[in-house]
Amino acid sequence: MEQRFDVSKLIPDGYKAMYGVHTYVQNSGMDLGLLELIRLRISQINGCAFCVAMHVPLGRKFGLSEHQIHLLATWKEAPVFSAKERAALAWAEAVTVLVSQDVPDAIYAALQSHFSAEEIAKLTFCIAEINAWNRLMVASRTPPAIADA
Repeated sequence: MEQRFDVSKLIPDGYKAMYGVHTYVQNSGMDLGLLELIRLRISQINGCAFCVAMHVPLGRKFGLSEHQIHLLATWKEAPVFSAKERAALAWAEAVTVLVSQDVPDAIYAALQSHFSAEEIAKLTFCIAEINAWNRLMVASRTPPAIADA
């Protein structure tokens, strides 16, 4: 597929603003491995090859195991995720997909047993951030950066 447009070149101020959101999330004090786990899963859901290619190596850098990376699409059945990671992944999926325009109370309740209200808000900001990036990259058909093996 051919790239439709390059948002960073066409509207650099908008791109900088989006990157500012990313910078806030990165510096929010949340575990960077957990944030990459969320970003990678949401990018899989949204079919964003650019973001999947970006977040796999970042996930490795911030502590995700090869098993976690390879089994993420099947996290509900895979035994390599902690209860805390599972709660965050369930939240990320529910906020991303918004079935019936709702995020179920049961998913929120499970999240509360692992995260404070402030941490939940920060996780939700991360979810909103990566969903926005996914939409920008998918709509523009920005190709993934793939290093030669």
